[in-house]
Amino acid sequence: MIWIAIICICFILIILSALYWAFKTAFMRSNIRLVSFESGPLAEYKEIFDKSLTYINNLESERIYIESFDGVKLAASYYNNNSDTTILLFHGYRSDGKFDFACAVKFYIELGLNVLVVDQRANGESGGRLITFGIKERRDAVCWTKFINQKYAPKNILLSGVSMGATTVMMAANLGLPNNIRGIIADCGFSSAPDIIKKVAREAFKINAEPILPVLDLMCKIFGKFSLYETTTVKALSESNIPIFFIHGKCDGFVPCQMTQISYDAARAEKYICLVENADHGISFLVDTENIKNQISNFIKKYCS
Repeated sequence: MIWIAIICICFILIILSALYWAFKTAFMRSNIRLVSFESGPLAEYKEIFDKSLTYINNLESERIYIESFDGVKLAASYYNNNSDTTILLFHGYRSDGKFDFACAVKFYIELGLNVLVVDQRANGESGGRLITFGIKERRDAVCWTKFINQKYAPKNILLSGVSMGATTVMMAANLGLPNNIRGIIADCGFSSAPDIIKKVAREAFKINAEPILPVLDLMCKIFGKFSLYETTTVKALSESNIPIFFIHGKCDGFVPCQMTQISYDAARAEKYICLVENADHGISFLVDTENIKNQISNFIKKYCS
């Protein structure tokens, strides 16, 4: 009987350790970046990235800090271009704004926009212990829009995000954003936290995450005060009238292109979509630069004129 009890205790400890590993891997802050321009699909764009990063680093900017709705210190860099239109940029999972938008910031500056490059919670210089897959980040986005309006009072505001940042801005769409939000640009965002967790667990770790999602959700409620099931892009976009432009690479190996299609189909506002051939995750702008620039320019001109 003692041996049976010991075996049972060991089994329980193994299960608990596995669940903690899964929670830590998915949600806890880390300094490890998931992608690099040194290798993989981004390697051929390293020279462009380096030049773009140098451009950003040489731009005059203001470092800004605000407090989010739940008391987390958030950081961003503001590039004042003396414009009546400001675009807010939200980066992806385990990344930062300068990395994800290095090549886009110059484009938006040349378009004549003011640019706010955000460090999302639990990333970069922003505070927070847990990444919440857009759940809390969407409310942070609302905080940023209110701050920008209070301090700079632009005529127009645009929200843009890539990967988890795209999910962030899509999920924010039905949260009563200020009336001067003119549009959303969503590049390769996933449709919900459970959807992307199940996809990554299945393909990267050969694990069926469905049975453990309720346990992870409970841990999120206990340690992070949020639920994985609070919202989806489908729910948010079906309740929003903000025009939206979707971008996604057809060869995205991380967030399936189908997730953007699902969000597009659900959106009730005026909507546009650009699916880029031969583009992996988050690099549509680099693969089809002129086309993407033209379509974004037309979208901005239409709604911010």
